[in-house]
Amino acid sequence: MNRTHLPRRALTVFGALLVALTALQIGAKSRTEDWPQFRGPNRDGISRETGLRSSWPEDGPKELWRVALGEGYSGISIVGDRIYTMDAADNDGTPTEFAVAFDAKSGSELWRRPVGEKYDTQFGNGPRSTPTLDGETVYVLGSKGDFAALNTGDGEQRWGFNLIEKFGTNQPYWGFSTSAVVEGDLLIFEGGGPEGKSYIGANKKTGEVAWTVGDAPAGYNSPLPVDMHGKRSFVYVAGEKLMSIDADGKEIWSHPWPQGETHAMPVFIPPDRIFASGAEGVGATLLEIPKSGGEAKELWKTRFMRNHFSSSVLHGDHIYGFDNATLKCISVKDGELAWAKRGLGKGSLILAGDRLFVLSDRGKLVLVEATPEAYVEKGSVQALDGRCWTAPTLSRGRLYLRSHTEMVAYDVKD
Repeated sequence: MNRTHLPRRALTVFGALLVALTALQIGAKSRTEDWPQFRGPNRDGISRETGLRSSWPEDGPKELWRVALGEGYSGISIVGDRIYTMDAADNDGTPTEFAVAFDAKSGSELWRRPVGEKYDTQFGNGPRSTPTLDGETVYVLGSKGDFAALNTGDGEQRWGFNLIEKFGTNQPYWGFSTSAVVEGDLLIFEGGGPEGKSYIGANKKTGEVAWTVGDAPAGYNSPLPVDMHGKRSFVYVAGEKLMSIDADGKEIWSHPWPQGETHAMPVFIPPDRIFASGAEGVGATLLEIPKSGGEAKELWKTRFMRNHFSSSVLHGDHIYGFDNATLKCISVKDGELAWAKRGLGKGSLILAGDRLFVLSDRGKLVLVEATPEAYVEKGSVQALDGRCWTAPTLSRGRLYLRSHTEMVAYDVKD
């Protein structure tokens, strides 16, 4: 039918339908989301964004901006067009750790708020923890135990305390590094204190403690929210246990874990399995979690895939991560190696669709196919110089990276 012969009302309806269909097509092609906390929306290192480039030109993706940062390893959290991270700088002659907000589009600094005294070590200085965003509040932790709830708009403090003073915690050798998780009106975080104060549940609006649990000292492992067997729980490594608690602080299940420094977060493998890994001879294991709770069942164990400070990601029936200084892909079924790639050092990675964004520990950014068939590179760029121990962040088609002293943004949209 010739459209010009349709009545005026029919043309109006036709036009509206055409606009709606076009919008649906665009929506099907691309989806964007916030990255409000450590390791992303679900704390699993996975972005659900679509409409991203499947390969890059020879000179890499388009750089949007680049800014200098104070020292630190804090990750980058994003809600809307605001970035939140932490760094260290001089504050009237005093070395200080700061929470800092930036404009995501331009990289312009919006505000910075002192959190606590700067912490220096032989392997790098400044804050380690990644901010957690919830509504108009951002929760931050300095490497000497200064915990604070700040206003996202201007950085003004709503409430705060020091973990050492409040819970009797001993400072971890490498500094406080973990990131709190928000669950309803509750804030769940590692207190690291003795006499039942290892983990804390507190009112997110006031900081008032609701419950405490456990006796393990402060470590480097953040809680992972998991929906399993119809229950909400939080999985983490604390002392000599890999364990899970509910939102009331009650233990659901546990598994013996080698005492040491486990930095990498566990990985949830639906419907009822947990992958966990650690360096310094710990290796990796896959556990099956019983519906009744109690002791977890070990399905397999390997001395390979020793995640150090970088956590692994799950895609299909394979796990991708760094075995110390080698990027590897292993099978969920039995832990068998699918492929290995050296040359990226002790890097870090996140996943979007069927692509891995991999950042080497010396700043090389690589786009890799998430396939067990082979290591397949789809583009690379030397994004940063110096030490890069912070995993990438992806939000609204922009990829954000930081080194110990610099931050850069790339456009990775298709």
